[in-house]
Amino acid sequence: MPSLLEQLASFTDEDWSGANPLSPEFRDNPYPALKTLRENDPVNQTPIGPWRICRYDDIGQVFKHAPTSMTLSDGTNPNFDPLDRRGSFLEFMLNRDGDEHMRLRRLVVKAFTRRALENMQHEIDQAVDDALTKGLADGGMDIIDDLALYVPSQMICRIIGIPEADRLQFTAWTAARTNAFFAAFLPEEVKLQVRQAGEGMADYFEALVEERRKNLGEDLLSELIRAEEDGDRLSGDELVVQAIGLLVAGFETTIGLIGNGVRNLIYHPEQREKLAADRSLVEEAVEECLRYDAPILFNWRILTEDYELGGKTLPKDSVLWLMLGAGNRDPEKFDKPDEFDITRGDAQHLAFGGGEHFCLGHQLARMEARSALGEFARRATNPSVVEDQVAWSASFFRVLGSLPVTF
Repeated sequence: MPSLLEQLASFTDEDWSGANPLSPEFRDNPYPALKTLRENDPVNQTPIGPWRICRYDDIGQVFKHAPTSMTLSDGTNPNFDPLDRRGSFLEFMLNRDGDEHMRLRRLVVKAFTRRALENMQHEIDQAVDDALTKGLADGGMDIIDDLALYVPSQMICRIIGIPEADRLQFTAWTAARTNAFFAAFLPEEVKLQVRQAGEGMADYFEALVEERRKNLGEDLLSELIRAEEDGDRLSGDELVVQAIGLLVAGFETTIGLIGNGVRNLIYHPEQREKLAADRSLVEEAVEECLRYDAPILFNWRILTEDYELGGKTLPKDSVLWLMLGAGNRDPEKFDKPDEFDITRGDAQHLAFGGGEHFCLGHQLARMEARSALGEFARRATNPSVVEDQVAWSASFFRVLGSLPVTF
């Protein structure tokens, strides 16, 4: 029997209704294909089984009202290959349901207090200033390595208490580990890289947890160790898995938010000039970047019973791919959705998901993006992309690997 990867590769663009996730054209710019899909077949079954949901209102309906789970009725997850148990996302709160999900979320959210986030603002601003000052002095920079990756990786390392000397190792593990979200469809050599990254991160965090238990500080891991709700605390294994999951899901996507956002500010100079002239637009600008080209193209849910959507009956245990990228450009929700407009004021996007699994780290991601995008617009007066050196990363998310610019 062919593997899932072989099945995936055996289908043509036509089988995928023009929206083939393996197509280089789709990777580079998925929005024309998603538009066609949304207009012609907004609730459609892929050739490998999952259903793609493409309209904004349908996606919202699933988040708010559909009977869904993160696993099939037999308790398995069709996207995941566990690969390893110690660094597995199967036990991460994102992949838990009901009471167990809420239990983990209540404990973890204690590490994301308003005071803790507010205390990070100065360090975020300093990291952005350092990155842009060097780039401008050098006459150019790689937006990904020198800003989009540099800022959130600096913050995560400081927040957790990871030494600067370990930061690059940590970022390499994180990029590899994102592919665990789609591990069932990966070739064996990539699965090996994902497994090794999970084991490396688990080893690292297990040692760090033991160190923090002996000497609690003000970092994220210390807060997770302290977190308690009515006598309930995270176990050692839970601490490691939740720490890995939070950081992989949040850190890598912030690279995409900042990188994609800067690219769109460069490609739309009139919008960049508006932001440079009026810093009060920065919040709207970040929301528009999230709407226009978010780092996550789709979420998934699994139906726990038959469900009617878009005039079709989707059976129990159907895997739903909620195409956030398509919903974020739905003309039924947004005026002129394919235009990048930081003053639109109606950017009620789907980039952070919805329902009980709404992104826990959205506040930190927004803080980092506001600082990075606002300062870039203000200080980079004439940036130009070195087009032949632009490349996508190997991340599961919509994250660039290289975006060189000159000033």
